[in-house]
Amino acid sequence: MNLEQALLVIATAHGNELPVEALEAVKMNWSVFYPDLERLIDQFITDDISLTDEQQAILFFGTLLLAELKYVPALSKCLQLFSRSDSFLTPLEGVFGDALTELTPTLFYNVADGNTQVLSDYIVDGHQAMYCKASAIEAVFAQYEVGVIDKTELGEHVTRWLAAFLALPNSISSFLMSALADSCIEYQLDNFKHQFVELCDKDLFDEDRFKKSEVKAWHRGDAPKLIESGIIQAEFSVVDTLKAWIDDDSEEELLDTLPSEDHDIFESLMAEGGLLANILYDEKTILENSVPVSSLAIAGRNDRCPCGSGKKYKKCCLQ
Repeated sequence: MNLEQALLVIATAHGNELPVEALEAVKMNWSVFYPDLERLIDQFITDDISLTDEQQAILFFGTLLLAELKYVPALSKCLQLFSRSDSFLTPLEGVFGDALTELTPTLFYNVADGNTQVLSDYIVDGHQAMYCKASAIEAVFAQYEVGVIDKTELGEHVTRWLAAFLALPNSISSFLMSALADSCIEYQLDNFKHQFVELCDKDLFDEDRFKKSEVKAWHRGDAPKLIESGIIQAEFSVVDTLKAWIDDDSEEELLDTLPSEDHDIFESLMAEGGLLANILYDEKTILENSVPVSSLAIAGRNDRCPCGSGKKYKKCCLQ
């Protein structure tokens, strides 16, 4: 399969079919393909509603391949791509869906290849991509986890981020302070405890993102860290990851966890079907037909939410 044929297959992918052979062909012809991907990124940056569905599919898979190939030359372009509002129903969310929160930590970690300063600058930049900034925070903490930076260096970055968030108090800053507190607790940066507790008392936290009671408790036990848990994948495979997403949405497995009276609701959600429905889930349908969490098994903070949205529990019904 040549590159032109591969891009046609990727652009027209549908259902639960992953374009495995086509993605391999793109990787084999990466030096030829990347300039085309860069042009798509530039087009999206210039006019984020100008891409066709076919171009969006190529942008989606091509960007994920950056993480798999650890393509460091794309770091600057990658951060430009994700320097825009990334909330629900924005063009960026429309292209990347769940990958926007689930895979950007891996993308930033792998493409940055230890370049902490660039990620730190991205976090304090004035753009509105709050979920992607939170992903960059996780990527820097993962660098600390593997020894790229030490605790003193990490503390300097945390101090810088906090100052930037406090200088511009708004909902995005509140969300990011909550995300930062989460990571500081997880990695036991205890010297920041007093400062974060004071912020709780000033109501500067986003309670939907992270509870003030969790900040004041300041304890995470022995929870696995980002690299250890696989939330950030240093060895990332686009095909393996998306296959796992599809497998996680197995209808028979999920039906077994639901009360019989909820089967019709579940089947109506599954009728949305397809790979893109798993990745770019129909949130309106989920909100209208969601199953009460009280009727489902309790999940861990970083497990997939039992409501079926595909999000992590801490970013969905735990809020």
